[in-house]
Amino acid sequence: MVRVIDSPRIIPAAGSPPKSIAEYIGRAVSGTSQASIAMMNSPPGWSEPGQIPEFDEYSLVLKGTLLITTRTDQFQVQSGQVAIAQAGEWVQYSSPDGAGYVAICVPAFSPDLAHRDGSDHTDIRQDQKVVITYEEYGSEGLALLEDLWNQLRIHHVCNARHFRDHLQSRSFSERCTDVLTTNEGRELLVHLARDTNKVPIGFCISSAATGYFGEIESIFVQPEYRSSGIGTTFMNRALSWMGQREVTEYRVGICEGNEQSFRFYERFGFYLRRHLLIRRG
Repeated sequence: MVRVIDSPRIIPAAGSPPKSIAEYIGRAVSGTSQASIAMMNSPPGWSEPGQIPEFDEYSLVLKGTLLITTRTDQFQVQSGQVAIAQAGEWVQYSSPDGAGYVAICVPAFSPDLAHRDGSDHTDIRQDQKVVITYEEYGSEGLALLEDLWNQLRIHHVCNARHFRDHLQSRSFSERCTDVLTTNEGRELLVHLARDTNKVPIGFCISSAATGYFGEIESIFVQPEYRSSGIGTTFMNRALSWMGQREVTEYRVGICEGNEQSFRFYERFGFYLRRHLLIRRG
């Protein structure tokens, strides 16, 4: 039996800025649960939350570049190339320069099967009791952060629109040197969170000097552990530590492309004060 689908169904898209999704085959438009086929038109700067889907996803790029990030790698899928992301693995899609691509999901896409970061479906505490412990260090704690920092770097590279090459080439040792150099004469506090198996799952680096400003230098929580209160705990402990040093103000710097984090910091009283524009030489 042959069926002809007259027109696609426009479905809501995750991420920002908004992208266009036209689904031609799927659970709603054709009643097909075995597979879905959709045309994606993603504007420059688009990115969506990471996910651990219950479906394999095949992405055929027709124009532009689709950026796909996993726990350990990052892939730039160019026009004419196809990428395969297997079910059960964390993956995040973005299009820093814009992209048009066909997405095929097997079985068919459903928001309930995507398990995006921050959704109830990705809260690992539902499946097992996770005991999170926190450790505090001085500057010596930086040496414990390399794996987590590399994950944070990949996140920034995915979202950056203008400084991606610079972020991509920067090494962990360079970042540590930068933190130590810019904070010479100031105190450093490193918070490290570990899961039940004592595996590092997040960190926060803070700096302060009595009578001067305090700053959140860097903060990161692995995606599957977000919405678990870890980031809030990091912030509350860091701000309390700065307050004990009687800092004159509290600061946090946001990488270009990571503006979606503004809302998180606003919960702690941080608001945008100025924009710093940079032209690289």
